[in-house]
Amino acid sequence: MKSRRTLRSLFYFGCLFSLFLCFSCGDTEDEQEATNPTNNTFLDTPDELWFQLEDEGWKQLKDAEQWIQLTLEDWAELKEEDWEKLKGEDWIRLTDAEVEELMNLELPPGDFKERTWEEARKYRHARLFQKFGDIPQVRYTVEFERRPSRGLVIVTLELAKQLLADWAATYFFVPTENHKHFFEEARKRLKAIAAREEVRLLEQLRIEDPETWVKGMYAFLIRKHGKIPEVNTIVNFLQKLELNLPRTDKECYAYFEVYDALYDDTNTASVYEFYALLEALYQIRPFVKDPPSRRLEKYREARAKGISFYDIEWDDD
Repeated sequence: MKSRRTLRSLFYFGCLFSLFLCFSCGDTEDEQEATNPTNNTFLDTPDELWFQLEDEGWKQLKDAEQWIQLTLEDWAELKEEDWEKLKGEDWIRLTDAEVEELMNLELPPGDFKERTWEEARKYRHARLFQKFGDIPQVRYTVEFERRPSRGLVIVTLELAKQLLADWAATYFFVPTENHKHFFEEARKRLKAIAAREEVRLLEQLRIEDPETWVKGMYAFLIRKHGKIPEVNTIVNFLQKLELNLPRTDKECYAYFEVYDALYDDTNTASVYEFYALLEALYQIRPFVKDPPSRRLEKYREARAKGISFYDIEWDDD
C-alpha cells in the first residue's frame, strides 16, 4: 500500500493539472449527479452478519472472535470442556497414568539446567501438577508442549488461538506484568490474523455475492475504525465500484482523502480498498488519454474473470 506521503504527492500533482483542465476545457462536475459521498444504506447492518454464514471459514473466524474477547479473568474461569476445544487433533493427550506419575515424581533440587531437554521438560510438568493439581490449565500447558514438532511453523488462525491460551495459562501460574504483556501481544496477533483471514473470506464473498459483500465490508470497517463518517464514505464508494454504478469526481476525491487519512505504512487497507483507490485516482487523473497503470489493469482483469485479488499473479510485472 502507498504511504501517505506518496499519496499526497499524487493528489497535489493531480489537483494542479485538474485546475489546468478546469480553465482550459470547462468544469464537467456540474453535469454529474450531485451525490453525498458519505451516504449509504447500511447503518443498521449488524456487525455479526458474517458469522451467520455457514461455511467452515466463517465458522472458524467466529470461533476466533470469541476467544479474542476473553479477558484474563475470563480465561481463569474457563471450564475443562472449553480448554479441550482449543486442542488440536494431533496433540498427544495425557493419560491418567501419566498424570499420576507426574503428581508423584520426586523432583531434584535446582532449576534442571543440568538435565537433558526431555528430563527438564518432564520435571517442569511434574512441578506444575504438584503445585496446582490436575486442573485444565496444567493439562493444556503440558499437552501444548507435547505437540508434534514441525520445524519452521507458520502461525495460522488455529495456532494463534492456542498460543493465546498458553499465555493465559502461564499468567494463571505466574501472574506478572511481563506475562500479562505477552498475553496481550498474543491477543493482538490473533486479532490481526483473524482480520487478514476475514478480508480473504470477504474477497471470495465479493465474487459470489457482491451485495452481501458490501454489507460485509461495512461491518468489517466498523469493527476496524468505529462508526465514523469516513467508513460510510469508503463503503459507499466500494458499493458503487463493485456494482458498476457511476461515481462522480467529487466522490473520487472524497474517497482519496478518507483513504489518505485512515491508512499509512502501519495501518494498511484491504486489497480491494487499494484497488478502489487506483480507480478513484484514474478517474480524476490529470491527463484524460493516460492509460491505466499495469497494476490497475491486473485488478480489472481479475474482476472480469472472477479471480480473487489475492490470487493475482504479479511475477510478470
